[in-house]
Formats: sequence, structure tokens, C-alpha cells
Amino acid sequence: MKFYTYRETMPHGTPDLPIDYYYVDEHHPRYQMIHHWHKEYEIIFVADGWLEITLDADVFYLKAGDIILVNPGVMHSALPKSAVYECVLFKLDTIIKQNLMRYSEGKALLSQERVIPVFIAAQNSKIKTIMENLRLAISKKQAGFELEAISCISAIFAQIVGENLSVAASETSLKISERLLPFENAVAHIEKNFASPISLEELSAVAGMSQNYFCEYFKRVSGKSPVEFLNCYRIEKASEMLMQTDYSVTRIALECGFNDLSYFIKTFKNQKNITPAKYRGEEQ
Repeated sequence: MKFYTYRETMPHGTPDLPIDYYYVDEHHPRYQMIHHWHKEYEIIFVADGWLEITLDADVFYLKAGDIILVNPGVMHSALPKSAVYECVLFKLDTIIKQNLMRYSEGKALLSQERVIPVFIAAQNSKIKTIMENLRLAISKKQAGFELEAISCISAIFAQIVGENLSVAASETSLKISERLLPFENAVAHIEKNFASPISLEELSAVAGMSQNYFCEYFKRVSGKSPVEFLNCYRIEKASEMLMQTDYSVTRIALECGFNDLSYFIKTFKNQKNITPAKYRGEEQ
């Protein structure tokens, strides 16, 4: 399977244990998951509410108790509907790669010639139980959790290989990735230059399209206009800075590409339903 031009570059876990866990509620900077991809597998557990998940061109609606698996290289996003959800990400390279290489199906999974069906947890009670155990181990982080997490991931893939549950990566998915390439180029440009002014003309040129067609295309792919997506990305980065730094709201606005403080506050409130100061806890 072809990996996209734009990918999430944030490291997940550590080199020794490339497994990471996120508990995501309305206070999380990335509560609304914008379009991205990464090289890790991701398992998403819905704890409460509803979650609208987009995987490439497919949309899924998950309720509390549902679990979905995202294969490496798949473009995905999530729109919460009063949701609380948890994410476990892991990379196979340093966990069970050596053991998977013993099997032809394992080799195909590592090369992404074969993929795991997204609803494998709903279809296989054994795998669902193992995934839940993985979530508990990595979230609680009790003594020995590293061994338990690795054991769970090994057990998941033992079931997949043992029951021949993977499927061939379809030509359709490859064609979708080609159609998404202009979008990916535009998003990569946003990621790199979000702190500076970015024009529609600039983005459409990066995508290799006319400005009018680019706006229509971008809306079809992401559900947002280019300007809406850019603001969403900037507010996401601002949310992280509000939680992780002691920079003033004005400085954060400027560093995230907003030259007008009042517009920044208005945009932030529209997206987060709270002001930047209240989000940080500076106002009651």
C-alpha cells in the first residue's frame, strides 16, 4: 500500500517500546482529529457518545463500546459527537517483526500487501478481548505493563495469522491514495507553513489545480474548505501551546498564524466552545 505524502510526524511511544496511548475528551487539543496518517497501527476505542470516523473514502459511525482498527498509511480523521475515545498506536518494527517474518501472511502484513479489516474487533470476540486487555495495560501502566502490552499485540497478530484474517490491499485503495495526493501535498504545505500567511492561490499551486477546482476538490475530500481546514489546524496547534507553554495568548496567536487577536479568540471559541484563556484555566 502506498504511503501518503503528508503524515503525522509526532513520535509515538519510545524507541524501546513504540506503543502509545491517548485518552481523548473535549479538553484534549486534538479532540477533533483532522485528516492525517502515520506508519503505526491504531486501535480506537469509543468509551462514550458517538464518533464519526473517516478512513480514506469510507465513513463509519461508532457508538460507545465499539472498536475500530486503522491500518498504517490510511488517511483518517474523527469527528466526535459528545464522545470520549481512547487510542492505542503501535509500530511492529521493533515489537514482533522478527516473529511475523516467519510467516508469509506476516511478511505481507509488514509490507502492507495485506491489511487487517477495520472491524476485526467486532467480528472476532477473541481479538476484541485481547484489544481491550491491551488498552487496559497501556493506559494503567502498572508494573510489567510493557510485557503485557507486547504480549497482547503478539496475541492479536497470532489470531490474525492463525485464522488467516487479513485481506489483500485492494486496487481501489491505491487509486484512492492517488486521488488524495493533491490534497496531501496541500496539507503538507499547511503543516510546514501554518505560522505564516497562506493563500488559496499558494495552496492550489501546490496541489497543481486551478483555484476554483481546488476549493471544490478540497471540500469533497475533507468536508472542510481550505480556509476552514487551515484554521482548524492552527487552532489545534494553539491548543497544544496553551497547555504546554506559558506563552501569552497574544504570542500563541501570532505563532499560529493569526495576526488579529480578536479573530483568533473568535475562531478558537467557534471550534472549542471556550475561549483560549478558559481553555488554559486562567478564567473561571
